This record gives sequence, structure tokens and C-alpha cells, in this order.
Amino acid sequence: MFWLIWQMGVLLVIFSGLGLLVGYLVWSGDARSIDADKAQADNARLRQENENLARRLGEASARSAPSAEAAPQVAPAAPATPEVSQPEPAAQAAPRPKAKAKPADASKPVVSKPADAAEKPAKAEAASGEDDLTRIKGLGPKAEAALKAGGITTFAQIAAWSETDVDVWDDRINGRGRIERDSWVSQARDLAG
Repeated sequence: MFWLIWQMGVLLVIFSGLGLLVGYLVWSGDARSIDADKAQADNARLRQENENLARRLGEASARSAPSAEAAPQVAPAAPATPEVSQPEPAAQAAPRPKAKAKPADASKPVVSKPADAAEKPAKAEAASGEDDLTRIKGLGPKAEAALKAGGITTFAQIAAWSETDVDVWDDRINGRGRIERDSWVSQARDLAG
């Protein structure tokens, strides 16, 4: 009789341990299915690809924006030595009227402003030069380059943004809501003041 009690106790301990081991393997994170592993790998790969594409898009837009504004349209200047035809003798005797307007300086090209200058939203007057916009949390060098290409160079300009300006600039820099999430406007107010 003692033998049966001892045998049942040993078997109970062995099978309890075996049950705990199987339960641990089934319910732990290591017992994922192959499909779940593939899905996680695909998710990580697609996320990395999406980040690379977003980075390349930001770089391309940053490169194209400065080149469009860096090469403004230059109107042809008046020639330095205008051709003068031989005046007739009667024209020489007539007095010349005085020109009220100053002639354009031929050495300076006439530069026209880009067409999208009227579109740029809420540009506050810059008090002193350019600010280091990367001091705003969440605003990196690529976003700073895109903002500067768009004419935003100071904290005061960012602090003056309205909700529509935030949406416009978020789309322009491909921020995906970062401007609101990191509260750039309030940070810019703190840094400007």
C-alpha cells in the first residue's frame, strides 16, 4: 500500500512538471506560429521601405525647391551701349525733353519674384536673421532644409502659423502630423520670446 502511495506521488510530480513545461511553451512568446513570424518580418520590411521612400521623397523635394527658387527668372537688361541712329538735321535743333525717370542700371539684372511667393502662408517679419530651427524638438535637418527652401527661417515665423498653415507645411515636409504631435508652434513661441 505504501508502494502505491509513493508511486502515485512521484507520477503526480512528474506529470505536473511536464504540464507546466508544455503550458509555458504554448503560452510564451516563443511559441509563435510560422505565419506570425512571416507577418512580422513583412511588416518590418515594409516599414523600413516606407521610411526609405519618405526620406527619398523629402530629399527630392528639398533639392527641387531650392533649385527652383535659387534660379529666379531674370529679365533681359537694357544693352549697355544702345544703338543711336543718325538724327536728321531738323531733329538736332529741337530741344530734348528731360527724362523724369532714372534709366535702369544696365549692370544690375532685373529679378522677378517667383510666382508662388503669394502662396507662402503667414510669413512673419524676421527680427534678426535666420534661427537654428533644429532646436525645435522633432524638427531635423531635412525638415529644416525644406522649411528654409520655403522661406521659413525664424522661430517667429513658425510661432505665427495658424491651423491651416500647420496643415500646409505638414504636407510640404511630409511630416505626417509631426508638427502638431511635437507642438512646433508652441516650442517656436518659447524659443522666439
